[in-house]
Amino acid sequence: MAEDYVYRNVTVERDQLDTSGQLPKTVIRFKLGGEEVAHITVYWTGSKLLAQFDGSREKAEQLASIITALGGKAEVKPKNAKWTVHLHTDGIIAIRHDSWLNAVKGFVDELYSKGLISEDRYEQLVRDIATGPNTVNYAGVEFSVYHKTEGKYDFLEIRYHPGNEASKNAVVNALKARGLKEGVHFTVKEYGDYEIHVAVESYTKALEALARSWLRKGEYYAIDDRKRVISVKAEHKDAVVNTLKTAGLEEDRHFTVKWDGYYVIRITYEGLREIQRMALNGDVEAERFIRELEDVLRRRHGQNAVKRLIEVLTPAREEGTIDLPLEVRDERGNVVARVVDLRYEFVMGDQPVGQCAGEDCRLRIIVEYETEGERRQLKIVCYWVKKQKEKGNATVTYYYEAAWSRVKNDVEAAVLKALTGKAKRGRVQLFSSDLDTLYRFKALKDAVDKWRGGKPQSVVQRRGI
Repeated sequence: MAEDYVYRNVTVERDQLDTSGQLPKTVIRFKLGGEEVAHITVYWTGSKLLAQFDGSREKAEQLASIITALGGKAEVKPKNAKWTVHLHTDGIIAIRHDSWLNAVKGFVDELYSKGLISEDRYEQLVRDIATGPNTVNYAGVEFSVYHKTEGKYDFLEIRYHPGNEASKNAVVNALKARGLKEGVHFTVKEYGDYEIHVAVESYTKALEALARSWLRKGEYYAIDDRKRVISVKAEHKDAVVNTLKTAGLEEDRHFTVKWDGYYVIRITYEGLREIQRMALNGDVEAERFIRELEDVLRRRHGQNAVKRLIEVLTPAREEGTIDLPLEVRDERGNVVARVVDLRYEFVMGDQPVGQCAGEDCRLRIIVEYETEGERRQLKIVCYWVKKQKEKGNATVTYYYEAAWSRVKNDVEAAVLKALTGKAKRGRVQLFSSDLDTLYRFKALKDAVDKWRGGKPQSVVQRRGI
């Protein structure tokens, strides 16, 4: 059916709030010429809106075409023996049709009147419905934009949820085609479970093999005897599959593995800065992305979110712009020193080397400054911090960057502040955002890039396999 005809002629009706099930819900129906042509159920999960339809492929595709005609986006995906259309809050409010938005707001109003939603969350949802989606397009991908606060820290999250592996691969290829690097400028993470469907004649043998193994039922896997399905988390999947294969069962003959999860693609802060660099070099799409990202943050999340974006982008906007000598001022604005030279060296153990990489590679920055007619030095040492955490039957080892400097007096504190924004005496700990400020200095930009390029790889060690 023609999208323009649907947009102009569709009517949207909402059923009354239904609280008889596990989640409060309503059904929103689409009608043309007085006849219902599609419907979808909208739920309140306790933290967000969720819209879902499960049914025949024909009806799911009909619903998706109507949502598309009304300005939204919907994917039709198989789910067990049915077909599903699934929308989260962002996808729900992306449908910019007055009748639809009125129906959704009516549902939210009714939730609030029944005390099923807090006042703060209600007001936020009403604002979101009025202001529109928090998405911005880059490389043909609609990324969702969030500003979150945890304690005294706030952060931005730019993410996309591909519907399947093919969609994920397409997005990854599109981002790479724009010059972004996976693991640096964007990340891809997999969440959810796997389902292992076992043939009738092999099911008993599969359960016996698992029972004899070190894998504990309930912790590493769950079973559904009615469907002959073994459910496992992503981190346990290989262990369970290997156990079945050791017992003589063959994949795609005696059992099949199906993924029942989702992907999340996130643009990192370094990715945002890389896009900003592209914009500064005249890339029209990159410039539009940065402009629209700032607009979405201002409209949906307020000026504090915009301020955070500016903090993230400032190193890219200012990198290489500061030459030496650099005046250093104290808290009263008096000039107390001048930074006259910035040098660096790569260090393995205690020995300077031409360049290095890996866990033991450090970057030592030597800051020469003049004060009271004398030339002195302040050193900043960048290093990799090793962290380990247990995840199921595996130990994950990963690394993050940090740095430290020994500050002896108020003048050195002022010097460090001029370079990184941090100022205090004693041993000063610096982190990634502090090191980003060093990009402003032509003498250090390449050094920081080279050292970060040698970041140790994360390692996953599985037990009992």
